[in-house]
Amino acid sequence: MKRLLALTLVVLAPRAARAQHDMSKMEMSGPALPLGISWARLGGGTSWIPDASPMFMATKSAGAWQLMLHGAAFGQYDHQPTIHGDTQIGVIDWEMLMAARLTMGGVLRLSAMTSAQPLIIGNRGYPELLQTGGSDNNIRYVNRQHPHQLIGELSAAYDRSLTSNLATEIYAAAIGEPAIGPPSYMHRPSAFDDPFAPIGHHWQDATHETHGVVTAGVYSRRVKAEGSIFNARESNGDYLNIGYDGARLDSYSGRLTLAPNANVTMSAWAGYLFAHDPVDGPIGMQRYGVSLETATQRANGGWSSTGVVWGINVHHHGARVHNHEPGDSAAATYNLSSALLVESSFALTSRATVYGRIEEADKSADDLGFLGGDLTELFTVRAVSLGGAYDVVRVGSAAFALGARGTLNLLPESLRFVYSTTRPIGVAVYLRVRPRQR
Repeated sequence: MKRLLALTLVVLAPRAARAQHDMSKMEMSGPALPLGISWARLGGGTSWIPDASPMFMATKSAGAWQLMLHGAAFGQYDHQPTIHGDTQIGVIDWEMLMAARLTMGGVLRLSAMTSAQPLIIGNRGYPELLQTGGSDNNIRYVNRQHPHQLIGELSAAYDRSLTSNLATEIYAAAIGEPAIGPPSYMHRPSAFDDPFAPIGHHWQDATHETHGVVTAGVYSRRVKAEGSIFNARESNGDYLNIGYDGARLDSYSGRLTLAPNANVTMSAWAGYLFAHDPVDGPIGMQRYGVSLETATQRANGGWSSTGVVWGINVHHHGARVHNHEPGDSAAATYNLSSALLVESSFALTSRATVYGRIEEADKSADDLGFLGGDLTELFTVRAVSLGGAYDVVRVGSAAFALGARGTLNLLPESLRFVYSTTRPIGVAVYLRVRPRQR
């Protein structure tokens, strides 16, 4: 598997070619960010993506404010067979409005993100084989991805230069993204065209809708260091309301990001999440990881991007999964599990894109919904996905595309009787609408 992942990265990764990136196409008319940082570099929360990333947005000036609308909506037919699969006609979407202006010698950014998923497809989300993480009324999501929240971000960020080579950033969010993990998958150019969440989402970037975040950071043109305190408690099935019952800023994280040139960003992070799982109660978990994101643009409007993300969780055992005798000092009170992802998108032209993912994740019996036995037992599962989309109609600032996606899931023999196969396949076809590429 490691050789296959390495080969995929070599074949699909774009070359870091600064000369191919025309920054004039990426900048917008609006307030200049400190140190000449490109607007294209801003990912979800306070994360960075490559300057050469394509931008899909509509913009408008309103007095001193610059308004930017990002997002995408996928109306799809999703078919995930096997006895644990399902079929659904539904919508996967997210919309983000950002307003920016010069304020007190710096740049103020206000952001709001929404999704109609909880209204259209409900609390059960959409079918996706081997997907796990999150819960609904103390029942774990298994083989389904939970919906985005109706309000996925309400945040304010303020950037200001300290010297000619150093700037600072303060980020506060009622709902937002702390400095842990890679840029969330909706904001990674390597995943722009894939509507599905990675099966390693809850090892990598699942904190992107956190209820309560404060982040502070300092950065130069090439390096950014930041830290967050946040409330890690996840929703237990209520995706329509903003809830702070029991919320505390008692989790913390740090992240270091490098941007050596316009085509590459690299990040490493570490964090402690307390009481994140409503099913297990108030216990802690550590999360660590690294990521690499590349992007290159071409003169014909095409572009390419590859992302690599690895994350590891140190799960401490709650009373529900505690599987050893009291007083057994030799028994482990935690288990380690990790998830690795390689994904790429390749825009052949400004209209046609192909994309793919290769994933490997360690999922416990508890993650997979087992009700008995050793709930800490780990199973290594893999998935290979391929898809493509083509813009068929463009109206004003909007582009409408037809797309399709297929996934071959690779299960260990020990899960054959659970899924009645070790090679289940899932497919989806969709109509996507999003702003045109700038």
